[in-house]
Amino acid sequence: MKFITTLLIAFLGFMSTAQSASPTATVKQATNSVIVELKQMPVAERNSVEVQRLVTNYILPAIDQQKIAKLALGKHWKKASKGQKIAFIETFRDLQIRTYTGAFKAFDGQEFDFKDAKFNKSGKKAIVKGHMIQPSGQRIPIDFKLYVNKQQEWKIYDAVIAGLGMVKTYRHQLSEQLQRKSLDEIITGMRGQIQTAQR
Repeated sequence: MKFITTLLIAFLGFMSTAQSASPTATVKQATNSVIVELKQMPVAERNSVEVQRLVTNYILPAIDQQKIAKLALGKHWKKASKGQKIAFIETFRDLQIRTYTGAFKAFDGQEFDFKDAKFNKSGKKAIVKGHMIQPSGQRIPIDFKLYVNKQQEWKIYDAVIAGLGMVKTYRHQLSEQLQRKSLDEIITGMRGQIQTAQR
């Protein structure tokens, strides 16, 4: 349950970027890579350093950090200074690394099954629908949204897990916080969470 809960809180990106790969192939390739390494890694060795290595190798390269940050801040993105935008992107990325690492440390045999991608009319965006299959057989729906960037690479910009949109959730939470705090205060708070987790 810890594994599922963590994924529902964070934006999940189980994929690696390959310029010539289709969205579905990209998802399957990285998902399988993560699963294979986790299965080969004794539970006793599945520490934060090793799991973070998997996150860095297979997840981060596939995520458009700036696009996610921009979507998460919504209307507040335009109001932020260049320095604030850079700081938010970097801090948001580090917070995701921490969250993903915690999720993977709780891995206990989940598998993933994905269907062929569905494209929009321009072919520049796609959605890959699938399921996370629990050891008990329970199937949890997971949809990944990708787009083609200027380098013609498929990049993740959102995910919907069990009906919960990650970007929408982040945007709602940040919007509420920004009614009480400044963006600088929020960034400082996020950094504090990261430092606490690293102790």
